[in-house]
Amino acid sequence: MKYTTATVLTVGLLLSACSTVKHMPAKEGNIMNQDTQQIAGKPDLTAPEVLTKVLDFLRYAKSPEDFKMEVAGKMMDLTLLERKDGYSDFYISNKFGNSGWSWSINFKKTQYGNGRMDLFFGNGGSRIPATPICQMDLDRFHPLLEQAGFTYTGKGRLGKPFNGYEKKYPNGYEADLQVFYQGESEEKVQHDCINSISFLIFKPGI
Repeated sequence: MKYTTATVLTVGLLLSACSTVKHMPAKEGNIMNQDTQQIAGKPDLTAPEVLTKVLDFLRYAKSPEDFKMEVAGKMMDLTLLERKDGYSDFYISNKFGNSGWSWSINFKKTQYGNGRMDLFFGNGGSRIPATPICQMDLDRFHPLLEQAGFTYTGKGRLGKPFNGYEKKYPNGYEADLQVFYQGESEEKVQHDCINSISFLIFKPGI
């Protein structure tokens, strides 16, 4: 979909009327779910709540120094866990009940000193509908990213199709953001659901 000003305004009005996402000024901290049950490393969140926690981090992270377990945990109001298998530095994950879907968010510092965060919704490779992760679809998430300062750069494909975004920070760092998506089901292939997100903050030229 080609995003226009009218699209963003329309979606923004719909969100303000019916979305479960609650917005507060940055000075008031993270933006929702202060009463969410916090089980270390496995909080019981819905798909929109997971995406909102990720959005918190996308909004406030400004350099690789923010990719520390304590810092990221405060930004997202989550208790993150150290990971020792080498896949990432720290993470958080859980299942969406018995729906067959799960989610995970992993953070790491790369060998070049960059910061990387990856969100993944998974179903073990089965062909079940993606309805449990479609409660905030691609078009509803897009204007929230623009409000967070990201610029839409177009579509691409790396295994799955994605929307690309970028952001430049006053401290000289830049960010690349890829939001991957898939059809909800064989019957609703045109309904795009967010499948994963890859976020990288880096210093140009390094």
